[in-house]
Amino acid sequence: MTGTAAAARIVEQAKRDRRGALVFTIGTGCCESTAPFLYEDFWPGPDSESVGEIAGVAVFAPEYLRALYPGAEGVVVDVEEGLMAESMSIETEYGCRFILRDPAGTPIDRQAQQACEVPESVSALRSRGPQELPEVLRRVRMR
Repeated sequence: MTGTAAAARIVEQAKRDRRGALVFTIGTGCCESTAPFLYEDFWPGPDSESVGEIAGVAVFAPEYLRALYPGAEGVVVDVEEGLMAESMSIETEYGCRFILRDPAGTPIDRQAQQACEVPESVSALRSRGPQELPEVLRRVRMR
């Protein structure tokens, strides 16, 4: 995972404007599930691993997305000016949005594809067997 010079410039600006630690995450949005998000003081999910960095800021992706973009098929984080959406990602403060591109520079829009082959081992639809609350949560009283 790499980033364009434009993406690095936005990250550098955010580093100057923010006090907390910055982190990129991909695959955490409810509506834009493969969009890159830049957050301050964010803790990536338990199955997220670092897949690269942009301007010294680590980029994390969950297992299901790492399976979609393995090795040489990695993606590039870029910026599009004026591409606004409701988002909590920091770059929207600068009037732009981070997007993913394939190595050839073509924007990636996984939602537009007819089918998405996700390995069974990482599919959210896979059978996980009986699910139980951890013991500590079983004793919690809610009002």
